Amino acid sequence: MPNLLPNWTLTLPWDLGDFNTREAGRLIWSIALLIIGIAIVLTLIKPPKLTRPFPTKVGVALFPVIIVGTLLLARFIPSFQRTIVLIGMGVLVVHMFLMIASRKPRDPEQVTTWSEAFAGAVGVFALMALGYAIVPHEFLTFANADLEWGDSSKFVFQSGHEILGFLPVDWPFSLDYPALRDIVVTMIYVVVLGLNLKLFVMWQDRHQVAAAADEDAPPKRSRFGRPLRKRAPAAAPEAEPVSVTATPEGA
Repeated sequence: MPNLLPNWTLTLPWDLGDFNTREAGRLIWSIALLIIGIAIVLTLIKPPKLTRPFPTKVGVALFPVIIVGTLLLARFIPSFQRTIVLIGMGVLVVHMFLMIASRKPRDPEQVTTWSEAFAGAVGVFALMALGYAIVPHEFLTFANADLEWGDSSKFVFQSGHEILGFLPVDWPFSLDYPALRDIVVTMIYVVVLGLNLKLFVMWQDRHQVAAAADEDAPPKRSRFGRPLRKRAPAAAPEAEPVSVTATPEGA
């Protein structure tokens, strides 16, 4: 099977280097898997909102049907092999999210089974392995091999040079490409850690329901400390009395 990624050569701004999308394939696919995994967790946190248009058994049986059908079509139509496989992968992902979003609502009081806990642990471990190990490692490999950011003799900017090339202020320090590479890797860890903690909190609070407004609760206060009161609806204006004057007969 040919490489599924297009053979594009992209140039980064500010002379940061050129790279080929196929050479960066491992980094691209690992990021895509991490994004899909996070999207699955977010879908599981939200209550199901879709109605499944087919029985559950049919939905489960469609997974191998989509996979086998995609491989057979790609085998017998080699001229469109890459396009068929990409479309098949997209259909598989969409069907997976449809099955998750249309799942049967779960009772919060229902005890988690051993198999559910084991599957959840495997999924969390896979996401952590992607976010904390595979993605940073593939970026380091990509930056050193393709972008050539491992060369300490190359600088993004040097001390004494003007900032942005036109400001009357010089850089107080030098930034070489290995330092830039390490900064990017550090930011990857910071973002993944923030998402990790946020997803943990959202998962723990997924069954909580917002409490109804309590009439005995103290009134909200303005920024000046005064209690806020609800404005009563404006009363309808009273109709003005109409005077009737009797007219004498024969007038």
